[in-house]
Amino acid sequence: MSSADSVDHNSKWEERVCLNSERKFYKPKVNGSIRPSVGMFFKSFDEAFAFYQRYALAAGFSVRKNTSWKNGGLVKIRYIVCSKEGFHVSKAIDYGSVDENSKKIIRRNRGSKRVGCNAHMKLLLENNNLLKIYYFEEEHNHIFVEDEDIHFLPTARSIDYVKESFISGLSAINIGPVKAFNIMKTMYGGFGEVGASKVDCKNYRRDLNLYIGEYDAEMVVRRLIRKKECSPGFTCDYVIGQDRRLKGLFWADEQSKTNYTVFGDVVGFDATYKSNKYDLVFVPFTGIDNHFRNVTFGGALLGSETVDSYRWLLRCFVNAFGNEPKVVVTDQDAAMKRTIKDVLSRSRHRLCMWHIWEKLKTKVGPVLSSNIEFNTRMTRVVWNDTIIPEDFETEWHSIMSTFELCESENYFFSQFCNPRCTLVEFFTHFETAMDFQRHEHRRNEHDTSKQEDGLSISCTCKRFEYDDITEFPRRYVLRRWMIDVVSNGSIHCNIRFDEIGRNSEIDKVFREIVVTNEYVGNWLVGDLDELCRYRDHIKGYIDKEDEVMVAAPPPCRKDRFADIGGNLEKSDSMIRVPIKIRTKGCGVQKRIKSNREIAIQKSSKIQKSCRVCGGKGHNSRTCKEKVSSNAMGSSNTM
Repeated sequence: MSSADSVDHNSKWEERVCLNSERKFYKPKVNGSIRPSVGMFFKSFDEAFAFYQRYALAAGFSVRKNTSWKNGGLVKIRYIVCSKEGFHVSKAIDYGSVDENSKKIIRRNRGSKRVGCNAHMKLLLENNNLLKIYYFEEEHNHIFVEDEDIHFLPTARSIDYVKESFISGLSAINIGPVKAFNIMKTMYGGFGEVGASKVDCKNYRRDLNLYIGEYDAEMVVRRLIRKKECSPGFTCDYVIGQDRRLKGLFWADEQSKTNYTVFGDVVGFDATYKSNKYDLVFVPFTGIDNHFRNVTFGGALLGSETVDSYRWLLRCFVNAFGNEPKVVVTDQDAAMKRTIKDVLSRSRHRLCMWHIWEKLKTKVGPVLSSNIEFNTRMTRVVWNDTIIPEDFETEWHSIMSTFELCESENYFFSQFCNPRCTLVEFFTHFETAMDFQRHEHRRNEHDTSKQEDGLSISCTCKRFEYDDITEFPRRYVLRRWMIDVVSNGSIHCNIRFDEIGRNSEIDKVFREIVVTNEYVGNWLVGDLDELCRYRDHIKGYIDKEDEVMVAAPPPCRKDRFADIGGNLEKSDSMIRVPIKIRTKGCGVQKRIKSNREIAIQKSSKIQKSCRVCGGKGHNSRTCKEKVSSNAMGSSNTM
């Protein structure tokens, strides 16, 4: 066979044309240190694949693993080929078993990129258990990808440790993988610099959730128990059914217990819905701190909103905190009301009217909150001490119907939760919400400490000034309203839920590297020459990193998932995930209405009159008089 060679020094490849067939072949122009050659040895197939993959990216093509040959159960020969090796064969789908007249349907053509390229590397297992390059075909029958398009190759795209950490970190604040990809594109300076696609980011979260799968509940309970072992002040309890499916889960950490001793005189708990994929009811226990901000004492997940479920939950609450609150504030729920009377017999049960009024604007919006009629009717109901329960219920439901209002989710936790997350994701979201809440409390403490000592007082009516009272005696101020009610030293450091099972030391060092680079970058940003020298110093580690990658390839995705979620194995004692059940907050996210409320709503609507009889509640088609007259007419004609 004769051929003619042509070399373009500005191109990434050398071109050869076969004179007999006039076919063109291309050989990459790649640095010799990363170019494969016959006789090279590797400790493992993964090491060899990583080496060939690095060479392929430098050349501008993608590779894949191909066939292998075994002898006595041991793999003796392995092939690594160009991704354009072979030809695509359309597969047929046989629907004959469904319909005798139907024929095989060819799958949709997806535009295969295989062109029968013969470039490959053949590996042979030697007696010393090392893999040797036995044959290397360097020429391709296609051109290669230009540098600016390398990131489109499948081999060039991967979700590595940094991207995994970034996606997981944003997931903790309820930011999905697509938005995470868009943020990385902006941070890195373009799509090509990310090293992954939007689909890759979505697939990572999908694969992780598939790995968790039915182990979701078991993994959560394991982590909470592990957290209890590492943090003695942490409390958790759970209950399962006869089928070992999770029915209830309660937890509270040491900081929550400290807050309860100070701010636990009034506790509110309410069910917020659609916080996880199993429709478990999320029940946070909440109070008010010394800055009039919400403080969370603990949380729970319930499989049902029955008396038995709430009874178990409240008993867990009392056991964790040691005493009952003075006042319990809830919504209008019959099961809650009955359970509180049985378990929290010393607590006074009240409905949260103050919160309804204070949060009126955020709940109904600025337009309705400025409506004079709405404010007048609400004032007459909420701030009326003489109204009887029956009249209150009637007017309250009438207002809800007139202005088309319904109950809403807890706004604070809805910022961090979504109805599609797993239980593992939910707890990561919950701890993120707690971090945010406690950070705000600490900031308020800091701002308050710079102000007056809290004893100086004033009044809008000027009565204190008139009586020459400028300082309020400390003995008349409850401790819960003091500036130093929760000292900085009482902010306990609990192990995070998402750190359990992972190598936290690696995460710590990685974060230190990120912070260090940011610090140095900010310091050198005004000196371009020095900044370039620092960049070149950092890039000097790339070659070392590539060498490490060849010697020790990164773990596969399944191994990384095992590092995140733990090694999971099925067993009869495994806690199973709950089965979705209907709760009062599922579906269209509206409270189930009673017959009385439905009747009140109907009575408040303007009903049209029947065109036949003039009555209301029906139309001309269903009018009884029309039906009877038609019947009489038909009988007279017989």
